[in-house]
Order: sequence, then structure tokens, then C-alpha cells
Amino acid sequence: MDPAPTSTPKVDLIGGTWIAEDIDGVRVIDNAQSALQFGNDGRVSGRGACNGYSGTVDLKGATMILGQLALTKMACPPAVMDQENRFMAALQATRTYRMDEGNKLVLSDATGKPRLRFSR
Repeated sequence: MDPAPTSTPKVDLIGGTWIAEDIDGVRVIDNAQSALQFGNDGRVSGRGACNGYSGTVDLKGATMILGQLALTKMACPPAVMDQENRFMAALQATRTYRMDEGNKLVLSDATGKPRLRFSR
């Protein structure tokens, strides 16, 4: 017997890189990509804007909880570091995910506020 259907559509997060378009409703710097990749092994990795990061992710239904993220320690111009700090804070606050406009990945916090919007 098939399991009961869920109300959350399956989103294929694995494969390819998700590039942040906005963080807390603010567009990202064009030449400073903040990116996210999902592995088959329950891990995430990417770039904050300046530094690389990696860590674990727990996905259940539409719930997404990221574990502690390890981040490299390079210094970059202040505007890039500001974007990275906002990106990392929003990523760590993520509690749910959904697809929007058919191909945009939206990560929201515990209050349901969208914090990050990505495209592939």
C-alpha cells in the first residue's frame, strides 16, 4: 500500500547550484554570488559571498533545519562581507522551504517570513 500523500510537493533540491537572488527582500550584489548546494548525503555547501561553507541539513516534508555551518575565514570588501553575514544569518534561521513561481526556492524562518529566494 502506498503511503498517504502529503500536502507538500516533492522538490528536487539535489543537483545543481541554487543562487541567491535576494536576502530578506534585498537584491544581492551581482558579482558576489551567495550559493547553496544540497548533497545526497544530508549535507549542504556553498559560498556565502566571500567564504565557502558546509554543514548538515535535516529535511522532513517542508521542514528544513541546518546544523552548525563551518565557514572559511577570508576577508573581503565590506559590502560583500555584509551580504555574506546577512546570507548566513538567514540560512541558519531557515525552518521551511517551498517553490515559488515554479522555479524559485524560498527559505522561510519559524514565523513564515521568507528570508532567502534562490534560482538555479
